[in-house]
Amino acid sequence: MISKEVTTSHLTLTDDGIFRVILKEGSFETLQTAEENGQALMELKGDRPPLPILIDFSLGAGQDQAARKYYAEQSRNWCSRAAILVGSPVSRVMGNIYMGLNKPNVPTKLFTDEQTALIWLKSN
Repeated sequence: MISKEVTTSHLTLTDDGIFRVILKEGSFETLQTAEENGQALMELKGDRPPLPILIDFSLGAGQDQAARKYYAEQSRNWCSRAAILVGSPVSRVMGNIYMGLNKPNVPTKLFTDEQTALIWLKSN
C-alpha cells in the first residue's frame, strides 16, 4: 500500500489494486486541486494500467465547475471505473451534479455503502 497527501485529499493505492481517495473534511475542490489530485494518482499508478477508484465525498464541501469538468475528462488516465461514496446531503448533491452535468468518461456509480461499492469495483 502506498499513499500520498495533497491539499484536499488523502490518496492510497491499496494492495488489492484499488485507489482510495478520501476528501478532507470541508475541502472544496478547484481546477488547481483537481489537477493536483490527478497528478498524485498518476504518480501512485506508475506504469500500471488505469485502476478502479473509490472516492469518499462524504466529508467534502464541493467542487467548482472546472474541477468537475477536469475529472470527467481526465479520469480515464488513471482509473478504469469509479465508485463515489456519498452520505451527507451535500456529498449526495455533489455526486449527482457530477454525474448529471459532466458525464464521466469511465463507468461511474454513486454508493452509500463502502462494501457494496468495493464489490462493484471488483466485478470487472
